[in-house]
Amino acid sequence: MRSLSPLILTVGLLLGMASLALCDNYLKNADFKEGSQLWRGDGQAAFLKPDGTEGSENDPGAVPVIRVALSKGQARDVYQEFQTRDVPGKLHFKVQVYASIDFKRSNHASDYQSDGPMPNTDFMIRSLPEYYEQTAKLKPGEWVTVEGTWTSPMSSDNRTVYFMVPPGEGVIYIKNPSVTP
Repeated sequence: MRSLSPLILTVGLLLGMASLALCDNYLKNADFKEGSQLWRGDGQAAFLKPDGTEGSENDPGAVPVIRVALSKGQARDVYQEFQTRDVPGKLHFKVQVYASIDFKRSNHASDYQSDGPMPNTDFMIRSLPEYYEQTAKLKPGEWVTVEGTWTSPMSSDNRTVYFMVPPGEGVIYIKNPSVTP
């Protein structure tokens, strides 16, 4: 019997590791190829073109996204419930967020509460039941990667991740969300 070359073994190992890495995301339909299926809240399926305008699936360079329109006096969110397959020692949250050119969050202090639904920030990832939060500043007209790691989540099979936007004007678009161990 002929032995496998080290190159073939290395390639096989790398392909196996890459496929495992792709399966680590606890979120389903994270590429939005099935529209907003499995996502709840105020978001809608859309396609965003490279110039930052909405388009259709057939437009060159358009990517599937979840669209969340800001509203006056109320925070908005899109969320997904997920189950962890184990009790991880940490959870890593990551998402790419695009704020429309007209994005402007509310400047009314009463729209924000430090212990309420939305602190005074442009965007927030929130995870329950631990109540982990990661806030971020957005740049209108640019993709911003928001990520954070919760290093000691309590033992829970059922979790929820929220992507939240403040009261205000404009639209944010979400792509490539992930929650990994």
